[in-house]
Amino acid sequence: MKTVVVKIGGSLAIDEAKLLDFIHSIAKLPALGYKVALVHGGGKDINENIALLSEEPQFIEGLRVTTPNIMKMVEMTLSGYVNKKLVRMLENEGCPAVGISGIDGKLFEAKKRESGADLGCVGNICNVNPKLVTDLWNAGWAPVVSPISIGSGVAWNVNADTAASELAVALKAEKFLLVSDVPGVLDKQKNVISNLDEQKVESLIADETICGGMIPKVRESVKALRRGLKQIHILGWKNSEHFVKQINGEINYGTILE
Repeated sequence: MKTVVVKIGGSLAIDEAKLLDFIHSIAKLPALGYKVALVHGGGKDINENIALLSEEPQFIEGLRVTTPNIMKMVEMTLSGYVNKKLVRMLENEGCPAVGISGIDGKLFEAKKRESGADLGCVGNICNVNPKLVTDLWNAGWAPVVSPISIGSGVAWNVNADTAASELAVALKAEKFLLVSDVPGVLDKQKNVISNLDEQKVESLIADETICGGMIPKVRESVKALRRGLKQIHILGWKNSEHFVKQINGEINYGTILE
């Protein structure tokens, strides 16, 4: 069976109709010959819960500034509510699923992010131990993964795109897809750019065509390509049929980095 890592984010994770269609597609993949690991973010859910703390969300270069109070809310939201919601939906589709975070089995080991501005409890992954994921696959389970990571005995907030990318590299995944409410990497006319390489990515960041949360997404994708992944797909959601064809290589309606 081929290995697939899929990262879900954006409004797709909270649009119930689209999310149900997405989960239906994920649930079908084992029968099509794929072992799938689903990695999720949950930024919009986090923002809603942070509002209860009377703290305004702050971002620097697309990464969330995470105070200790916010870190508690981030972990509760991602490893609790969002993770178990996705597990429940997969189970309802007949797909045996298990929810884990990067803390379980030390899947993601992280250190405090030192470069650039101080983002608080934000970490960079320094090691991936994929055995828990492969063990779950071998036992017939689909892992649903929260990006919360462990290091120095504490939890770290890690960008979900980064976590998904690191997992895909560690698993030597044949397919790695980042699915959100953005249809792909867009040019200045808001048209999807079908194909990108590292040189083009950096030039588009330099002229601010690529900005905000897309910067860490594409930069982590480039790093993953350097470390052995062949193709990375950044795409939005159309429907189950399009998604399965994208995985099978029959069509491309998003951006492929290679």
